[in-house]
Amino acid sequence: MTAALAAALALIPAAPLVSRVPVQAQPAGRAGGDLGAVPLRWRVGGGNLVTHLAGAESRQLYTALTGIGARLGRMDSYGWRDLARRPTPQDFEAAMREAHRNGIVPIILLEYEGSYQFLDPPQPIGSYDDWYAAGRVHAERFRPDGTFWREHGIRGFGVTVYTAINEPDVQATIPHAAYRDALAGFADGVHSIDPALRVVPGGFATCNSHGDAMLRGYGPAIADLLESGRLDGIDLHTYYNARWFPLTRGRTVSAQGCFDRVKAALGLRRDIAFYATEFNVAQVEDWADPRLAASLFLTGLWDHLGVVRADRRSSATVLAFPWNLADTGRIEGPAYAMAAAEDPWRPDLRAEALRLVLDLAGDMRFTALDPDRSGTYRLEGDDGMLLVWQNRPGWTDRPGPTWTVELPGWARMAELWGFDGLRRVVPVHGGMNELAGLAENETHMVRLRRTEEQREQGSRR
Repeated sequence: MTAALAAALALIPAAPLVSRVPVQAQPAGRAGGDLGAVPLRWRVGGGNLVTHLAGAESRQLYTALTGIGARLGRMDSYGWRDLARRPTPQDFEAAMREAHRNGIVPIILLEYEGSYQFLDPPQPIGSYDDWYAAGRVHAERFRPDGTFWREHGIRGFGVTVYTAINEPDVQATIPHAAYRDALAGFADGVHSIDPALRVVPGGFATCNSHGDAMLRGYGPAIADLLESGRLDGIDLHTYYNARWFPLTRGRTVSAQGCFDRVKAALGLRRDIAFYATEFNVAQVEDWADPRLAASLFLTGLWDHLGVVRADRRSSATVLAFPWNLADTGRIEGPAYAMAAAEDPWRPDLRAEALRLVLDLAGDMRFTALDPDRSGTYRLEGDDGMLLVWQNRPGWTDRPGPTWTVELPGWARMAELWGFDGLRRVVPVHGGMNELAGLAENETHMVRLRRTEEQREQGSRR
């Protein structure tokens, strides 16, 4: 081991021991503002924190979320209203207390499936007024400093993102007009409590699964709500698959590609935000090798984290949640299970790659994004910088073994990271550098660390 490598290894943090003290700052939650200023870990989380499973059944997921260094979790309820369609916010309360104890900020999802209308007795989707009441009651109760938190003496913690009706385009049995009225009522109810809270439709699946940018008609049904800002953005679920959605074909097969196609198909002029409460790489068939799946996952992770707005350089991503961090394959099979063991939770290689990204850059913010040409992203924080290169054909205009990159004047040593950890450490200098000998068809990360003296100099400026 060289002296330079030994010195660099000494600086690398171990897997974080995340405190269970509840977090107070929630920079990702409020509508408006510069998403580029949101630290990376405040975009990452997972689900589902199902309300009727609070307790032993949710422990594995909380362990996974804290284990990777995430701050958010999708909390879904099937019991958020009674058969008369009256809101029952008490269904969330035990799960909310548990989330606070674990230091994970919940994202609310009100579940409704199209099949519910065929139950005995039927549970129709309900009217605008029904959903307005649900939005208002849940926002008033669970927003930061809402009544529920005040009753428990908790300040600065609460739900700022509200979603409803997950994947309506899969069953596609809810009438489009009724779906639109439900989302309109829900958004208006939430915003009657606080206009800065974010309201988003539950995730859509069919741009990914069927190449349908109209989302089986549910996209056009809510286009006016997206255009007016009553809905903050759109949630797209992306499952990369070697056969059906292979990111190896280039960035047209990407979260960014679907986001762009959906916006164009809906004729949106407003620059909406991007959400992803489910994404993963299928570790099956041609991608069954865990190392290959982890390498592809790192590309897909940065695809999601680095989605840009219409100007092609500003961050659009609010949430990027992989599915399923807690599962070993026992529940839903092996393709998307990201746990190698449970009780205690142990990450698979895809989850290890996610933890690595949050270890390296969880507290950094985007300062440059260029997915269309160079396939690069830059993030900065108080202690340094991370540069990311999607070195795959179709993801960068110059794929190959050499990365020509401009580095800041204070740079002296560069750590070269891949999906599986630190590859090597090389001396660098301010200005243009050629980093040679890189593996092709992979995503690469360069970590630059400021010395204590450089940090002090920067703070004095």
